[in-house]
Amino acid sequence: MTADNTTGKIIRAADLLAIALDVTIAFFFAAILLITILQVILRYGFNASVLGGVEAMEGLFIYTTAIGAASAIRRRQHININFIVRLLPIFFQKAADICVHLLVGFINAAMIYYSVAWISKVGNNESPVMRIPEWIFQISIPLGCSLVIVYCAVNVLLTMSGQWPGEERTC
Repeated sequence: MTADNTTGKIIRAADLLAIALDVTIAFFFAAILLITILQVILRYGFNASVLGGVEAMEGLFIYTTAIGAASAIRRRQHININFIVRLLPIFFQKAADICVHLLVGFINAAMIYYSVAWISKVGNNESPVMRIPEWIFQISIPLGCSLVIVYCAVNVLLTMSGQWPGEERTC
C-alpha cells in the first residue's frame, strides 16, 4: 500500500465522518427548532410547556457546538485570522498551518484531560427537570475535542502530503 493510497483512504474516511457529523448537526438543529416552536405555541396558545424542553434544547445545543467545532476544523473554516500568514511564502504558510493545527490539537487534548477529571467528580449529578445524569451532556466536551484532534491530524497530514489547500476546503 503506497503512502498516497493510505493518505487517500484517511481523507475519504475523514470526509465521510464529516458528512455524518453534518447530518447529526442538522438533525440536532431541526430538533432544537421543533422544540422551540412547540414551546412557543404551547406557552402562548395554551399556557403550558414541554417538561424538560429547555434542558433538551440546551443539551442539543451543547452537542451541536462541540461537533460543529470539529466539522469546521475539517474544512478549515474555524475562526482564523491569517492576514499576516497569507503574506508569507507558501512554505511558511504551510509551516504556520501545521503549527496552528498542532497547537489546537494540544489545547483540545488538555481540555479532554481536564474535562474527564471534572466529569468524574460532578457527572453523577442529575439535571433538575429530566433527572438524567449530567455526564450525558458533559461528555460532549471530550467527544468534540477528540473529533477536533482527529481533524487537526488529518489537516496536518494533508499539508505534509502536499495536498494543502490555500483556500478553505469543502467535502
